[in-house]
Amino acid sequence: MSPAVGYGARMSTPAPPSPYAQAVPPPALRDRVRRLWTYRAADSGPATVQVLPDGCVDLIWDGQQLFVAGPDPVAVSASLAASAHLRGVRLAPGAARDLLGLPLCELTAQRVALQELWGAQGRALARDMSTSTAPIAVLLAAVAGREAAPDRRMAYLFARLAGGDAPRLPALARELGSSERALRRHCQDHFGYGAKTLDRILRLQRWLACARRARTLTDAALAAGYADAAHLVHDARQLTGRVPAELLRRHVR
Repeated sequence: MSPAVGYGARMSTPAPPSPYAQAVPPPALRDRVRRLWTYRAADSGPATVQVLPDGCVDLIWDGQQLFVAGPDPVAVSASLAASAHLRGVRLAPGAARDLLGLPLCELTAQRVALQELWGAQGRALARDMSTSTAPIAVLLAAVAGREAAPDRRMAYLFARLAGGDAPRLPALARELGSSERALRRHCQDHFGYGAKTLDRILRLQRWLACARRARTLTDAALAAGYADAAHLVHDARQLTGRVPAELLRRHVR
């Protein structure tokens, strides 16, 4: 086995603190907003960061433009200027389709200015954010005031697949009273891709969470629902282009 993979080895020493920080949204918005986050790039020069797929959609303010980061089926690279400060609102599973006003499969792997989706409201919102000392509060107020009905069935599906006891898709379809074909269509509408892709993405996210406390990478893989270490390597390479040990060094704090 390659030393770069190192499945039998103990976890490496934790990396320095991340420039990425998260916060919970106000209670009244938790059916629409999953997380608030910030990212501060280093002052030393431009940087390229890898963004992992997570089944979610973000509204991102870079200080000048408000844009939608559509659902990514695989990891993408983002280039950031020195000292860049991004602030994001991660929309809750099941809420993004109605809030944005279109099936999320039309935004898969895309970055789109919100004004292209919300028209005059989006342009006015960006103007208000640019003159505010609390731009994310302005954005949250707009999200709260938007006519939308979060899909509780899709929120349940996401929670089940993200949880430690994630069921197989045929069983989950039965729980929801749906056929697998209908489940795939609903997932494309609400997550940007089918249920199988969402399942793989959330299993990798489970592995990253397990890796924070597991003794070895293999232990974390089994706890996350992978059949074995080879299964983890296959999915990690297909979804991120990296082996698990690299993901651990770059993304687990």
